[in-house]
Amino acid sequence: MTQNSRMMLLLHEIFNRNLAIDQQYLLVALGALTNLGKIDFSTLEMNGEVFEPAQLIDMATGFSRETVRPYHIQNGAAIIPVHGSLTHRFGSLRPSSGMTGYDGIRVNIKMAEDDPEVNGIVYDINSPGGSVDGLFDLTDWAKAFVSKPTRAIVDPQACSAAQLFASVADEVTLSRTDRMGSIGAVSAHTDVSEMMKGRGQKITLIAAGAKKVEGNPYEALSEDVYNSRKASLEELRVMFVQTLVDNRGCDFDALMATEAAVLNANQAVELKLADKIMSPADSLEEFIDQINPTKTGVIPMPKPDQNQNASSDAPELDANAIRAEATKAERDRITGIVMSEEGQCRAASALKIALNTNMSAEEGVSLLSTLPVSATLESTAETTPQTTDFASVMGSHDPQVPSDDGASLDSEQGQVSKNPLIAAHMALSK
Repeated sequence: MTQNSRMMLLLHEIFNRNLAIDQQYLLVALGALTNLGKIDFSTLEMNGEVFEPAQLIDMATGFSRETVRPYHIQNGAAIIPVHGSLTHRFGSLRPSSGMTGYDGIRVNIKMAEDDPEVNGIVYDINSPGGSVDGLFDLTDWAKAFVSKPTRAIVDPQACSAAQLFASVADEVTLSRTDRMGSIGAVSAHTDVSEMMKGRGQKITLIAAGAKKVEGNPYEALSEDVYNSRKASLEELRVMFVQTLVDNRGCDFDALMATEAAVLNANQAVELKLADKIMSPADSLEEFIDQINPTKTGVIPMPKPDQNQNASSDAPELDANAIRAEATKAERDRITGIVMSEEGQCRAASALKIALNTNMSAEEGVSLLSTLPVSATLESTAETTPQTTDFASVMGSHDPQVPSDDGASLDSEQGQVSKNPLIAAHMALSK
């Protein structure tokens, strides 16, 4: 077929035909035809929007398959639809005819992961499940491949295969009336032997290999074949449950005990299949807040969990007030020791206890009461320590403590008050 023949065929397919095509693709096609001189028009109106020929030509010349997104982006969140029956090798990037292909989901995820305009990925799930073929490969790959934040928003169901796929997300939310679960596998066998017999027809299958025609629809299913298939389905269920345990941290026995029942929202959260109950709109808004830094560069914290009953009335802690209270308590402790009746009679020992131990005022005063009373507070002579429990614990001898209110100069610590309480306060304030 020549190029002109192909062009005529393309024009014939585009004009005066009912089309099921993405608007962007149609505009690009019209721009390419305009650029080639195959069509000529002054303006084009589509869905209330007017396009000039030059605009369409620019769209066509700038077109690249890599820039066409099969998903929608909302404030940095790529929304990937997972709708309808899930199937293997469907050959479409978007849901179509009530089905979504695992191959299309994989391409969507890879494009979103590589897309610089995408900060996070939302799996918009509304599916009763689908094919086992390709399912575990997709979930294992998606869990390992995606590095951007992800959230699965169930609206209104994520059952069976869709339940398994939802587990790859960092977070899963569903609304109060949504459904999850159905953690199991099923297979159907059709027996048309009686119908064929009623029609007077009989089909004889000739096979090499005893199990070659097991489960064929032209004869009743034998007990051995039934048991064999039932065992295979049970193996799939165990694999299904174990994957949920690995992805979500669920309890294996608890999931097995559901016996593949469809679960309500509360049950899904209780079994750790979902993280919280909230509307799809609120969930999307929360996720967008999480993935988009503010102007200050700080990522906002998630909104409070509506499912928890923790009180929000608790007062905020004031760090300065806590420090001030701790300082006052320490000063009161020192004052209680040094200015006590026992402490004033044993000033040097009281100061050492106050500054060099963590004893409370009561403990310090109690210890001081067991020590001998100083001969004079004005004593400057170095004395031999008494043999006491305190002396053995605290060391050699008590420092010299003058009695007047003047100040003496300490070579290491600078000016030190001769008043024990002032000296203690000065030491605490350093």
